[in-house]
Amino acid sequence: MPMLAMCMPILPGKLDKWKAMMEQVNSTPDFAKSREEAGVHERSFFQQTPNGDFLIITMEGDDPTASWAQIMSTMPPEFAEFAAEVHGLDVNAPPPPLPELFFDSRA
Repeated sequence: MPMLAMCMPILPGKLDKWKAMMEQVNSTPDFAKSREEAGVHERSFFQQTPNGDFLIITMEGDDPTASWAQIMSTMPPEFAEFAAEVHGLDVNAPPPPLPELFFDSRA
């Protein structure tokens, strides 16, 4: 099944806000439902590094790139504000380039 993986910074001083949002996301069935409606299975990982904290997202589905575009275009305003404050992601700006796969051990 096609997969898309992305990495986003958790901006300095925003880790507690990110963790609070993840608690809310995990306790809100509608959030997972929105991903199913977009045709994707999303997984989110937290990664601490010496250069800062990061969110790693994987999306699996028939067309995860189209699903990502749908998620971005239908994001509720309060979540868009959160994404901007915590990740520096402006959902109204042109999207940054998507990651490019360089190695697949099963290819």
